[in-house]
Amino acid sequence: MRYSIEMKKAVIKKVLLGEKPQYEIAREAGISRSTLTYWLKPYRKGRNITLNNKEKRPQDWTSEERIGALIKTGSMSDEERVSWCRKEGLFGHHLEQWKKDAINATMPDLNKGKCDEIRHLKKENADLKKELFRKEKALAEAAALLVLKKKAHSIWGEQEDD
Repeated sequence: MRYSIEMKKAVIKKVLLGEKPQYEIAREAGISRSTLTYWLKPYRKGRNITLNNKEKRPQDWTSEERIGALIKTGSMSDEERVSWCRKEGLFGHHLEQWKKDAINATMPDLNKGKCDEIRHLKKENADLKKELFRKEKALAEAAALLVLKKKAHSIWGEQEDD
């Protein structure tokens, strides 16, 4: 189970205040005592607590946070943007994808029109392929009849009219 950073900090703060024993604080928070001990290790070594010792994943960002990131980085130079992304645990392609998603979300009618046009073009393409196949089949049949007619003439000769 994943716990929020705020919850972890609040529980650790209670432990560090020392008003209650650790097992009581763990019971109140609904976590095991070993989990609490695990959370305390970084504090005892003088480090801050993080989300399972990992950066926040790009897919964990809310829509508001994504839009905020786009606004923050919009006026930055490339070096500043790369530095900011590194600090936040992102890559430039995440920002680009979020920008595309935001644009697509604000213009659904345009996308619907494109989908309708694509669907129409696919249907037209299928119809043309079907017609081409029919004509190729008719052409092959006509060519076969001509070949047979030539063979018949070579075998039996010209047909005489009475």
